[in-house]
Amino acid sequence: MIYVVYFMICICYTCEGKRTKGSSMASDIYARIRQVAFELVGEGAWPTVAEVRARLGSGSNTTINNVLKEWRQDFLSRMATSSRRPDWPASLAESFEQVWQKACDEAELQLDAVRQEIEAEAAALRDERAQLLLQQEQAAAELQSLRHELELRAARQLELNGELEQARRQLETAQRERQELQAALARQQQELAQARREAETQQAEAAEKHAQQLREARDESERKEALAYERLEGLRVRLYQQVEDERKDMKQQLHKLETSLQQARQDAAKVEGLWRERVLERERENGGLQARLDILQQQAEEARAQISHMRQSEEAARLEWRQATEVLARLQERQALLPGQWLERACAALLTEEMPREPEAARAWLRARLEA
Repeated sequence: MIYVVYFMICICYTCEGKRTKGSSMASDIYARIRQVAFELVGEGAWPTVAEVRARLGSGSNTTINNVLKEWRQDFLSRMATSSRRPDWPASLAESFEQVWQKACDEAELQLDAVRQEIEAEAAALRDERAQLLLQQEQAAAELQSLRHELELRAARQLELNGELEQARRQLETAQRERQELQAALARQQQELAQARREAETQQAEAAEKHAQQLREARDESERKEALAYERLEGLRVRLYQQVEDERKDMKQQLHKLETSLQQARQDAAKVEGLWRERVLERERENGGLQARLDILQQQAEEARAQISHMRQSEEAARLEWRQATEVLARLQERQALLPGQWLERACAALLTEEMPREPEAARAWLRARLEA
């Protein structure tokens, strides 16, 4: 039935459109409204106030509604006249016109109800799209925040790397100083050993010299003593005193040499103790630098772990953003396909089944066919 109605509407539009194009176009709003109504019928759509106003781009809804009412009455009367067969009885033709008028009225009511449902569904889809856009903006803001935090962590990582490099340079400097101190200590030890050897050599030479002097003095003493026996007793006593004086001088010189050797040994021990203290102090400083280096390395590892975690969070945010974009695209595609699908379902149902006459039953029947 709907197919026959649509076919008759197209025939009427074709005839009327040819007559309209043959005459000059009116400049007033009424002629423009009627022209747009004919164009919509020619495209297979029933003209409404919203669609006509959208085509015109301006105009009052009241004016468009009044003109459309007149146009519908005129158009339906022409369609009924054009569809009347001359061989039909008058009563049959009148009954057909009444049935036709009622069918058109019911179809318009059902079409309005379907349009309202479609508009409600479209509004719900728009709300859902707005929510998805809001979620997308929130995800983008969170992603920006994560990127900023990642940049801060990267800057902190660079700073930690700089501190680590500085600590490494300080450690290398300390190690070089330690090596220099160790080398200096080795030189001091060598010098101390050399001084000890020289002191021992000098001591040995002094002892040998002293022994030689003692031997010489003894020989001289014996010689003088022999001479003393030959000389007077007084000369013997004087010579004996001279020998004793020379012995005291030798003892004093030997004591001085031993004192010098002891002082040299004490000085060497002091130098060795001083260098040992400096080496221990450097070792303690190196231990502190090593502990600081370990702390900096631990902080660097923690920063690397935090950067890895931030990268994982950024990947998760990107995945959520892509999923939200895909859902939005599917909703937009569904929104674009819904009107055409519902119209096809309605036409198929009207061609294969008979629609109830009661408005509520007709609305429920049409809703069931559209949701099938």
